[in-house]
Amino acid sequence: MEADKPVVIVNPRSGGGLSERRWAQLVGPLTEGLGPFDARFTESVGDGSRLATDEVSAGRRLVVAFGGDGTISEVADGILRAGGKAELGIIPRGTGGDFRRTLALPEEVGAAARHIKQSPVHRIDAGRATFTLADGSRTTRHFVNIASFGFSAEVAQRANRSAKRLGAKASFLGATLSSLMAYENVEVTIAVDGGEPQRRTTRLAAIGNGCYFGGGMKVCPTSCLDDGLFDLVVVGDFSRLELLRRISSVYSGNHLGLDQISSARARRIEVAPVAGSAPIPIELDGETPGYLPATFEIVPSALALRF
Repeated sequence: MEADKPVVIVNPRSGGGLSERRWAQLVGPLTEGLGPFDARFTESVGDGSRLATDEVSAGRRLVVAFGGDGTISEVADGILRAGGKAELGIIPRGTGGDFRRTLALPEEVGAAARHIKQSPVHRIDAGRATFTLADGSRTTRHFVNIASFGFSAEVAQRANRSAKRLGAKASFLGATLSSLMAYENVEVTIAVDGGEPQRRTTRLAAIGNGCYFGGGMKVCPTSCLDDGLFDLVVVGDFSRLELLRRISSVYSGNHLGLDQISSARARRIEVAPVAGSAPIPIELDGETPGYLPATFEIVPSALALRF
């Protein structure tokens, strides 16, 4: 391994799938933009984190995530698990593209590769989530964009199961409308920065490092990647009809003034279901790895990102 040569961690299932022929067509633009590089391919959930950790532990200095929000999140997690000693580059290829929107990254592969090569390094914050798995055990992983729980996690599950042939906005909007008919608001307690837990009836809540989730919804419009704080946005006891009427304001980022939506800035957020509740899933960067109770902590200036 040459430490100065970038490694590209590729999710071949992102963006509708990547055939061997299509990959061969992309090697040229990637090489023109990045220079010579090595490639590693993921095969299952968690591979992005494992591969990134292995590469950074072996001395790799630049790790490039080639895929969607889930791949970017896993690769960032792997870098941080290895001590954050490498830089992260991003070539976006997924359906949602929410972290790409926050960073305003180019979508074309060659342009994204050149952008990595030419861009300075910025230190950004990361999130660290400790949550509950299906078997009741606890685990911790990092995220870079947005964590959420409630209705949004149900939408993410449905969108990830769909074919996504109609693109991000249509896929997530379809999943939103499908989930809307079945999902009930949940009862949770939320404690911010060590304060007293407050009982809330919520449709969903988002813990934002970035701005966008759900295929383009600007749910945390004032969040900043390098301020050492999360933006917490809690969508309260909306009825199905009210949420349907207000959904356009979430896409535009104009929802924070609504009466049933509250927001705060915090370094640590603890959320637990009220006793007797059904399991409440969480979402991290578009994936749904577990359930409440969960703790979300900001890790300031954790990640060296080229953008």
